[in-house]
Amino acid sequence: MKFRRQRYQKGSVRKVPRSHGFAWEFRYRYTDDDGRRREKVQTFDSSAFGSEFELRKAMESQMSALNDGTLRARMDATFGDLISKYLKEELPKLKSSTQSTNASMAKLHVQPRWGNSKISEVDAYSVDEWLTSLHFGQASKVRARNMMKRLFDLAMLWKYIPFGRNPMDLVKVKRGSKRLKKIVIFTPKQFKCLVRALPEPYNLMVLLCGCLGLRVSEALAIEWRDIDWKAATIGIKQIYTHSRMQDSPKTNASESELPIYPALARALRAWRKGQDDTEDFPFVFSSPRTGRPYSADTIRNNYLKPAALKLGISGFGWHSIRHSYKSWMAAAKINPAHMRDLMRHSDITTTMDVYGNTLTPELRKSNSLVARQLF
Repeated sequence: MKFRRQRYQKGSVRKVPRSHGFAWEFRYRYTDDDGRRREKVQTFDSSAFGSEFELRKAMESQMSALNDGTLRARMDATFGDLISKYLKEELPKLKSSTQSTNASMAKLHVQPRWGNSKISEVDAYSVDEWLTSLHFGQASKVRARNMMKRLFDLAMLWKYIPFGRNPMDLVKVKRGSKRLKKIVIFTPKQFKCLVRALPEPYNLMVLLCGCLGLRVSEALAIEWRDIDWKAATIGIKQIYTHSRMQDSPKTNASESELPIYPALARALRAWRKGQDDTEDFPFVFSSPRTGRPYSADTIRNNYLKPAALKLGISGFGWHSIRHSYKSWMAAAKINPAHMRDLMRHSDITTTMDVYGNTLTPELRKSNSLVARQLF
């Protein structure tokens, strides 16, 4: 069987006289279901398009679909084409929280600057200058740079450009990992005061995060069935973020079994006794109105931050509790390997620089050294 190479086409436009002015005639070729090449003619009233340029602009998406896969189309592809394909095919594969962040970066920042540029003409120097000009924090600049790198990887995968070294490897964002916002650390005494100042169930949420170093997204997603009362452990298996449940935590290391300090277990049992039927309200912290987890942002803004300010603590955030937990472990001189496992970090350097996976008696003892300070 003989195959013909599909040719890139722009279509032809001509004016066709009419009794009252003229019409636009747009012609192009396509391949039918039997593999035969045929000509297609579309006619448009001149009142709809004042010039040939306007007509061709309107036909761009249709012609792009016809030319998809041709060498010329790949060579002429713009970053806008690449971003559209990324949003349609790659973004849905990511976790919902990452989808929101990446979609915002692509649509609000990358597309406006690079959307009309040909992929083959975007170079490392231009991207470096663009990143320098952005009025972002360094962490956001790192995300922008990483997105550009990912887009170039996909451009090679999808054969828009030849395979080779990713030009974004040459682009570096200085102090990209440096935290610009001051970390707020509680003393155990301040933490106990905060817990006492909060109403239920927010006080228990904070206490749970403080005793186990949980991320708030993990605490909100805990179900009663995740607690093994006999073994005195709690399973971290999912997260609740951006009003959605995710079937897995932030990283593989985050999914773990953690020890429950006896006083914390008593507080959880007492809270459960006052709850409605657990089939309709499966979460430890189910909203009585919806049965779904609470909103972390609403709790922080309406309860936690005001309570912290009354205690003279500004800049409070949910992650302040996790940072404090790491600080309390360090003050108790807990084994760094145990700190890693309790923080559920894949790499011990993350535990030591920024702030682990077998549950052993030693690990329970290490956790107790911290938890007992909070009661």
